[in-house]
Amino acid sequence: MVRAAVPIIRILDGSDAEAFHALRLHGLRSAPEAFGSSYEEERELGIEEVRRRLDDRPNAAFGAFADDILVGVAGFAMNTKSKQRHKGLLWGVFVDKEWRGHNLGKRLTEAVIEYARGHVDTLHATVMATNVSARALYLGLGFTVFGFEKDALRVNDQSYDDELLRLDLR
Repeated sequence: MVRAAVPIIRILDGSDAEAFHALRLHGLRSAPEAFGSSYEEERELGIEEVRRRLDDRPNAAFGAFADDILVGVAGFAMNTKSKQRHKGLLWGVFVDKEWRGHNLGKRLTEAVIEYARGHVDTLHATVMATNVSARALYLGLGFTVFGFEKDALRVNDQSYDDELLRLDLR
């Protein structure tokens, strides 16, 4: 496979729905323990719903494109409760296995952080406690651990613990 010199990171919109949905489902299937959602739940989403979600601002999803192929994603969701609108969530960070080791996870997370600065004061994230590389990425970008949730997820009767992270954007 010939690789683009530097994949492009950009915000996704409804026109990216098919590519986003395919990569998201791939991530959910290949690393089910890394996501709060499941492959079975998200495969039922119609493409119009995916399109609507990608166009729902101020929420946003970012994509890494290599030669026009979506190879990584990361999302931002703003809290909808009036008393919690100062907080946002980093979600769904995933880079295709072929593209890991090229700083795309970091670049996608940085894109979410920069976008979040215009909308919230605090960015939250959750990381599986044993995911050493993701944990190092987030802590290296300034996130701090503020909690631990034992048995946060169960996949095929296997229990996974999560660390709760926050990044002060003020």
